[in-house]
Amino acid sequence: QMRHCMLTSFSLLLCGGCRSHAFHSQAAFTCRSSSAVIAPPSCLAAAAAVEEQEQELHPAVAGWPQKYSDEGGDVSLANGPRILSTEFKVHKATEEELDKLDVQHWPTWSTDDKPKWAVGNQVVDKEMPYGELSYMISGKLEIVPQSTGVPVVVEVGDFVTFPEGFVASWKVLEELTWYYYLY
Repeated sequence: QMRHCMLTSFSLLLCGGCRSHAFHSQAAFTCRSSSAVIAPPSCLAAAAAVEEQEQELHPAVAGWPQKYSDEGGDVSLANGPRILSTEFKVHKATEEELDKLDVQHWPTWSTDDKPKWAVGNQVVDKEMPYGELSYMISGKLEIVPQSTGVPVVVEVGDFVTFPEGFVASWKVLEELTWYYYLY
């Protein structure tokens, strides 16, 4: 069962079972975690679903795969970006995770040229319009989820998962740069 599809120069599909990405070829869809293959007749139904869902994609999500490729990411490799959690979560990344997720080829984002995200500024009740997994390269960020009110500090070496619809107040404590994966 596919939950989220998009068409670009290649198609990324999210397996509903393992929630990891698989890359489309004309022959079949392959789920990376289970190695399950969905036969070509299913591709026709999936393609119809892609067309319908493509119109609903946030522009940043739709453009992410090309940015990944531009950074040297190879969509044909077994390793690559995927969702680690369906909930807000911060944890220290391991070298194995960084390698397996091909983080060094993810695009980067920084606060250095964005006044809204200047050190000390607080953005209140920011709602995530898409899911994001980020890896902090430099800096420090305080996030206060609306659901708990408990501050969480994201530091260098942390992965942070922001699920779609997540609402929190954000305060940049030190100018930051991170790798990001949008879904």
